[in-house]
Amino acid sequence: MTSRCLVIQVVACDTTEAACRAYLAADPRADVVELRWDLVRDLDADRMLALKGKPKLITVRSRQQGGAARPAEREPLLRKALAAGVAYVDLEFGERDLVFLSGRGRTRRLLSHHDFNGTPADLQALYREMRAAGGDALPKIVTFADAASDIVRVRDLLQSAGPGSLIAFCMGPKGVPSRILAPSWGSAAVYAPARGAAGSAPGQVCLEELFGLYRFHLIGPGTRLLGVLGYPIGHSLSPRLHNAALVELGLDYCYLPFEASRLAEFLPVLSELRLVGLSVTLPHKEAILPHLDALDDTARRVGAVNTVVKVWNRLEGRNTDVEAFLTPLRGRMALEGARVAVMGAGGAAQAVVDGLVRSGARVTVFNRTAARARTLARRFGARHLPWARLRRYPCDLLVNATSVGLAPEIHRSPIPASWIAAPIVYDIIYNPPETRLLREARCRGQSTLGGVEMFVAQAAAQFALFTGRQAPVELMRRVALGALGEEPRAAAGPPPPKPRPRRGKRD
Repeated sequence: MTSRCLVIQVVACDTTEAACRAYLAADPRADVVELRWDLVRDLDADRMLALKGKPKLITVRSRQQGGAARPAEREPLLRKALAAGVAYVDLEFGERDLVFLSGRGRTRRLLSHHDFNGTPADLQALYREMRAAGGDALPKIVTFADAASDIVRVRDLLQSAGPGSLIAFCMGPKGVPSRILAPSWGSAAVYAPARGAAGSAPGQVCLEELFGLYRFHLIGPGTRLLGVLGYPIGHSLSPRLHNAALVELGLDYCYLPFEASRLAEFLPVLSELRLVGLSVTLPHKEAILPHLDALDDTARRVGAVNTVVKVWNRLEGRNTDVEAFLTPLRGRMALEGARVAVMGAGGAAQAVVDGLVRSGARVTVFNRTAARARTLARRFGARHLPWARLRRYPCDLLVNATSVGLAPEIHRSPIPASWIAAPIVYDIIYNPPETRLLREARCRGQSTLGGVEMFVAQAAAQFALFTGRQAPVELMRRVALGALGEEPRAAAGPPPPKPRPRRGKRD
């Protein structure tokens, strides 16, 4: 992060009392506190202006720019803030606020433009117009990332403007990486609410995570970037596990979440950012194969990857899911000759079926799309049956390799509880740690196995591929269970009752 980058803590409360408390309790690491006056129902501006503490940024966002203030409400409030000599005031690009751009006083003006409909095609032209109209005001351009690749265009804009000349980043889930990386690209400021506080725009990362999870202030030219690609990706714990492990070993990396609904929108990010490794999850495990230069034997056999490693300028696909899936099972049952029913026929199911068949299990594949089940079964030498035949199907192990039940849709289950006949039920979903399928199976007396151990095992293998260092597995397990609200337990045991300076070796 450049020395010119301000950390602006967002206070977006709906009452004066709450806003005053939040201001006085501002994080010591924040340089400035933004007070969103347009969101306060019972605004007492004089009381807020009288508070002593960190420098204030007063924002009265109009409805046209995503706020709550009407035009007639904004002008007197902006005049009051300027007259009080606050450190910063946010003005909106357009004719209405031109009158406030000039004038004496110590207040620094920010000239902002927010586009909630997308990222304009010509950001450079918009920036030039704002510079021409704004005089000494600091431009701020914030757009909604419709595509993952929009963050690359914002990076290019920041780098062309020069360090400290512009505030810019993207909103929305696909824009999250830009909020973390913008300071290293030269943004003059980064905005973040406190943990648990109301945000003021979609995709905001809380201040505690910016510093603690992503260590954004330590990202520099030598920092190597890693990430997880998927859709959706907000539920993923991969950034928590990998970043904790990187800190533990003192490695100068940062692991980021990349959301892309279509693989094509992410490809510019993969080529333009200095990504040295990538975890791949649903729905891209198979779609990414044509874009890789090489595959390991497991990935080639399975036809899906969960890991991409950049070796020199080559992208190599790996699959750590197969071994990670088998590891927790080995302490529970003998797989040789076991009868196993597998639900699903996607990339995760391919890894599951491959591992089971190669371990000597007798596998039957069930999928709502029968053609996919047939294709998967034939590929690995398994059986397949229509979905309806899964009801009370006699087997030793039932595996859910679908995404049904994954957070946030935790109320869903791939099958009714009455269909379960297997004595052991294994759901490879790790968030939540106990899915509805597992909960209902446990209540019926079946033994259950969640996806946390598989998740930790595959992440640890990925970490070694990314960095050339052995992963701190116990730390990663503690982080995963802590984030999911569970106490650590032995990897093979039954579920409990419900109650940056050093580099790695790889280039």
